[in-house]
Amino acid sequence: MKVYIEIYFHCEGDEPLNVIKKLKDLNFSPFVGEYDFVKEYNTTEEYAEIVTELYNALKGTGVRYRLITRKA
Repeated sequence: MKVYIEIYFHCEGDEPLNVIKKLKDLNFSPFVGEYDFVKEYNTTEEYAEIVTELYNALKGTGVRYRLITRKA
């Protein structure tokens, strides 16, 4: 399964390149198309870990995001 992220930057928040680095550090891959990044997972436990890590990484950056999950 895959989780896609759609990112919404705020001009008063962290710089976009800093946010992109944080996502890459979490092993999200840039995605061309409707979404901005993607990461694969296999279990609900992995998904819960991804969501928690993402929340902690983006906390305080002023970034809003939307998660979309799909079967591969």
